[in-house]
Amino acid sequence: MINVNIKKRITGFFVYIIGFSGSGKLSTAIELSNMIDALIVNSNFSNNTQVCSIYDNVFEHDHIPEEVQDRIYNIAQIMLQAIEAYPIHSKNYIFIDELMKNNDHDIKMYNSVVELSKRMNTKILPIVLRCDLLTLQKRIQLKRQRENKKATNIGSIIENFRTHNSFIPPNAIEIENSNMGIKEVAEKITGQMHKLSQIDCIYAKG
Repeated sequence: MINVNIKKRITGFFVYIIGFSGSGKLSTAIELSNMIDALIVNSNFSNNTQVCSIYDNVFEHDHIPEEVQDRIYNIAQIMLQAIEAYPIHSKNYIFIDELMKNNDHDIKMYNSVVELSKRMNTKILPIVLRCDLLTLQKRIQLKRQRENKKATNIGSIIENFRTHNSFIPPNAIEIENSNMGIKEVAEKITGQMHKLSQIDCIYAKG
């Protein structure tokens, strides 16, 4: 049994939070960043307001042309180069994205973060957030109301939920958060981070 020291400061982690729109990726990332001194990196096209504004919101997530996906990937690579060149002191980063199974671009994006993690000698922790469809609908509607937006894309989001599966990386931690608060989810993630840190210490000592 591993004795976890919860008071030890967490450093050197790439947390990759994956989930559908409405699963709580950004809210969880914000809560988690306050706990571990981390920088949030949003590489999700559908949630990236800067990228969406460039293309005037004309593409749905499932219908992004190949050329546009390549450009987004290239932009992301510049962002990763900046992270490598100018790392924050804690070297904690939280990546959020809506990665889909069998999507070559999504897997390519994830793998580029894994490679960066190796170069920066950090630990990578993939997290897959899951919730039931009813909870997902409620969260999306509340988010649209807060942002004063019409819920025009809820139908496509629900269809996406029913017909697609999230990409689940190796060693991913899956969290069913339909009945969990954001703080509870973030604490569960930090618990996993402490365990991984403790395991690394044990191996380092031999």
